[in-house]
Amino acid sequence: MPVPGLGFCEFEIRRIMCWGRERLAGMAGKGKFHEFKSGRGRLRHAGRFTVFTVFAGALSSPVIAQPAPDITGNWQGTVEAGRGFQVILQMSQADHGQAGRSGWQGVFYTMGPGGTRESDLNSLTLEGTMLRFAIPPEGSFEGRISANSKSLAGTLKYGGASYALTLARATADTAWPVPQPTDHMPPDAKPEFEVATIKPTDPDKSRRGFESEGRRIFCENETVDDMISFAYGVHKRQIVEGPPWLSTDKFDVDGMPDLVGEPNLKQMQAMYRSLLASRFNLALHHETREIAVYGLHRAKSGAKLAKSLGDPKGLPDTTFTEWNSQAITFRGTNISMLDLTWNLNFVLDRPVVDQSGLSGRFDFTLRWAPDTARPDDPNALPPLFTAMQEQLGLKLDATKAPADVLVIDQVSKPSPN
Repeated sequence: MPVPGLGFCEFEIRRIMCWGRERLAGMAGKGKFHEFKSGRGRLRHAGRFTVFTVFAGALSSPVIAQPAPDITGNWQGTVEAGRGFQVILQMSQADHGQAGRSGWQGVFYTMGPGGTRESDLNSLTLEGTMLRFAIPPEGSFEGRISANSKSLAGTLKYGGASYALTLARATADTAWPVPQPTDHMPPDAKPEFEVATIKPTDPDKSRRGFESEGRRIFCENETVDDMISFAYGVHKRQIVEGPPWLSTDKFDVDGMPDLVGEPNLKQMQAMYRSLLASRFNLALHHETREIAVYGLHRAKSGAKLAKSLGDPKGLPDTTFTEWNSQAITFRGTNISMLDLTWNLNFVLDRPVVDQSGLSGRFDFTLRWAPDTARPDDPNALPPLFTAMQEQLGLKLDATKAPADVLVIDQVSKPSPN
């Protein structure tokens, strides 16, 4: 262990105590010495032995192990990134083991626009004031407890992104209510909008996207082209023969499903298909046409994809967990190549057609720099095409290929609310 005051000089106290002063003194009389002075002591090297002469003050105070802090109770804080979300960490003493490395158990709650998520913590360790734990399926936290045991500051890795997070110990007066996790609809449910408000987007609004907050389903600043693309899982270039306003007029949609529970992605898509038919009078048919696409292939290095451990019959989970001027992060769980191509349609200028020959479902995270990233940043992420090859072992080639297109037969501007 390091000795206070020696700076770069280190030695093991056990060795010195074993040898004793007499043996050290005897060895010090043999051979040629090289001395290195430090602030409070002197290092002397004699042949194969290293001898330290230390002033008494350096060893006068024994090192006393500090007891691990008591972390029982609720800790809470807010992640400010993006739309933000709240975090509650519940800690309690485990029924087995000792306080410290394996004597604690906990529950981790996140509360945000997508509802509430609850995770039982795995691999929880408390070493001194450093707390670490894993958050299923692929999150983690590492932070240090303050000297007064009232705050916990560290880094949260969640959903493929990293956030600075400081949690405060809650009191009876400050504790947030612990929420109930949001219930999901049965996978075979077929919801429609029970009621939906549709209005033209404020021209000054910059925010856009398709979102959900529990049972609330809404989109902002989206064209009908965008809605069709989302609802049918196609690129906008696969939507043909519509009127010009289809890609220029923007709308906000806000509504609730007619069934209890939070819908999944496929159920949200079905809700928008029904809305387009009932409120925009959309009618269309499918055709196969040869169009410009990107073909998705395996790279020469071979695919670098981990087979999913999820239920092969379960639903995929695809999320853009980070989207800013410097980085885009996409996390896919239990997804097929078809799921990947659909998500790539949101970021590429032409449709993606799967030509990889890969079957099954996979778990992975893909990170790349958007076109707006600073090119002079030495720590910049690679562009998408490079990231695909390096991280997934897949490549995109510009080509022409037969693809499904949606031919608009009828559409009109939305009916009044």
